[in-house]
Amino acid sequence: MMQRHSIFYLLLSSTPFVTGFLPNNNNNNGVVSHLGVPSALLMSSPSDEVKVDPNVYNVPIEKGAEMWTATVNAEPRNGRDVGVPYLDTKSRNHFVDDVKVIVFRDGGMGMNLMELAGGREDGYGITIVESVSGNAEKAGIIPGDSISSVQARSSVVKKKAASIETQEQAFDCECRDFDETIGLLTSFDPEIDSLILNLKRLRRQPKLKVVVEYPPSQCAEGVDNKETIELFAGENLRRALMNRGIVFEDRDARKCDYCGQKCMVKIDVGSTLCNPMSITEEKFMKNNPKCRLSCKTVVGYGMQEGNIRLRVNLNEWKPNEGASTSPFAS
Repeated sequence: MMQRHSIFYLLLSSTPFVTGFLPNNNNNNGVVSHLGVPSALLMSSPSDEVKVDPNVYNVPIEKGAEMWTATVNAEPRNGRDVGVPYLDTKSRNHFVDDVKVIVFRDGGMGMNLMELAGGREDGYGITIVESVSGNAEKAGIIPGDSISSVQARSSVVKKKAASIETQEQAFDCECRDFDETIGLLTSFDPEIDSLILNLKRLRRQPKLKVVVEYPPSQCAEGVDNKETIELFAGENLRRALMNRGIVFEDRDARKCDYCGQKCMVKIDVGSTLCNPMSITEEKFMKNNPKCRLSCKTVVGYGMQEGNIRLRVNLNEWKPNEGASTSPFAS
């Protein structure tokens, strides 16, 4: 069924259905998301240097429509209340990113909306952007996005102060069905020339292939001393290695002042895929520029993908064991 409005052309799915919401019972103090993905991947600091345009990891709407879901927390977590649905992805290889755009209203906003889930009495559901044109396309909205909240600015004349004051109001519409979403978008005064839309966007997790080399002397005869693992961009290197079963066993190494463990590694290939050293780490590694404290290292810095080759348990390596036959050998 097609619903037309003066400023929108919105498509309502002909097969709305009722969905349950997936409870989040994970009690991990924020270290790992309910999907098993490190929380560092789900939120990035505004000060992080982005080396890759994140839009290269956008998910086509045909695939995204199958991946959107809603989740509720069983207990307060990450600023979210118990029992309040929020948009999520069914795939641990993807994440939900936040995007903010300003859309002008003159001539229509230019969006078709599709309801993926609805039919509930409480108005909860999942509504996504099906197609864009005009102002929405210029603003950077893409098919598959979901509107999580709308901000509107209005001017108020203060007679006593003889001044004009700008006020901003925010209205939540995350995990709402078609009727709730369109009802909000069409409720603003026509004099408001633009709206700020906070969007949820599905993106693929950038990945890195990492070859980890053990000292051959630590491996049984006939056992390959190299292990190839896959890491997500944004993961802490030490935690990621340990989660994949890599063993730090370096008898003569000193303990790290930061994590209290023996965490030093040598990155032979792919150092530019990691975050820059801090001033303290740089001074500490002055004579060993290829070495890093893995507890202070983030892989896939700036959402980069690529190959890394590194060595662990550095003091256990013998002089004749330095050569590598790794596929990433430089």
